[in-house]
Amino acid sequence: MGESSMPPSSPPSARLLKLGILASAVLMLAALGLFALSLNGRDHGDGDVRLAVTAQGCEPRELSVPAGETRFSIVNDSQRAIEWEILDGVMVLEERENIAPGLHQPLTATLAEGDYAMTCGLLSNPHGTLHVTANDDAPAVALSRQDFIAPLAEYKVYLTLQTRRLIEATEALHQAITTGELETARMAYREARLIDQRLAMATGLYSDLDERLNARADYFAEREQDPEFVGFHRLALGLFETGSTDGLTPIATQLLEDTRTLGERLRHQAIPPAQLANGSARVLKAWHAHAIDSKTLNAHELLDLQGLTAGAEKIVTLLAPLLKRQAPDALEGLQTQLARLQQRLPEKSNTAPGAKLSSDVDREALLTDTQALADTLDSLDRTLALNG
Repeated sequence: MGESSMPPSSPPSARLLKLGILASAVLMLAALGLFALSLNGRDHGDGDVRLAVTAQGCEPRELSVPAGETRFSIVNDSQRAIEWEILDGVMVLEERENIAPGLHQPLTATLAEGDYAMTCGLLSNPHGTLHVTANDDAPAVALSRQDFIAPLAEYKVYLTLQTRRLIEATEALHQAITTGELETARMAYREARLIDQRLAMATGLYSDLDERLNARADYFAEREQDPEFVGFHRLALGLFETGSTDGLTPIATQLLEDTRTLGERLRHQAIPPAQLANGSARVLKAWHAHAIDSKTLNAHELLDLQGLTAGAEKIVTLLAPLLKRQAPDALEGLQTQLARLQQRLPEKSNTAPGAKLSSDVDREALLTDTQALADTLDSLDRTLALNG
């Protein structure tokens, strides 16, 4: 076979190279645009109820949905991380926290007919209104109260004892701050904060108290300088970052008053059965979201997680008889996840706020285990309803 008579190929012209580079850039920009679109909350699922939160509040300010299960898509159209809650009076039914600017998060809620309030970003923003209309096609989803008589009675005793301890601890904290004893105040803070976090599920049901006791500076217009920023995080700022009790007496006085109010409410108001697991999942998810957002895990956050895990353990113990009878596999998985998370946590002596974080703490494993426990708790209401 003879040699080919085809001429040798010539390199592409500069013009063709430029066109190729331009086409690649266009394709890359298009891909990035689609990726950003998927992140910024515009890719809502079919049937989702979209609500945007701006710097001024909710848009729309009023929503109307049928009774039963609704999936919301909450879009953050402000420049700061925000939270969104559904309130029945002051009681929190559902919430999403730490939604980053430009992003969205889904929330699925099962609501009975009635009118509810919505918190909309900054705590100073006006509330929105959620109208839930009658829906004959909505399935019955309420849990049987009869099955929860014993767990709720036991939990009532637990709450009473824990709130007494919380009040005693905040009294000691108030006394130490008033007399300017910094190290004593730090020790009293640690004890009070652990108890507060054991009660986080119950406290989280009351939006007004939860805001004053536990809201972080990010949720206020002027952050750390905002006069409405009080509670545990404000005290921690003074005691452990500034290193002084100066100016903290009014904050400690308000904290003591709020813990006493919490005790009165928990003494006279019943906890809805559906909030036992759901509320526990909610506070663990809130901790997880903050830990992800902050990108670090310090001793103060570990202290909070210890308290939250102890509170979740109590809920698991209360629900265990029902789950053992109705969903033993779910109970086994729940107990395994709880034990794994407890094993991950360091000793209490290493978690005083301000202490150096131990190098053997596996942040990623803690985050993974916390998310897994929260997800399982979040599914229990559906599990119990299906089996009840």
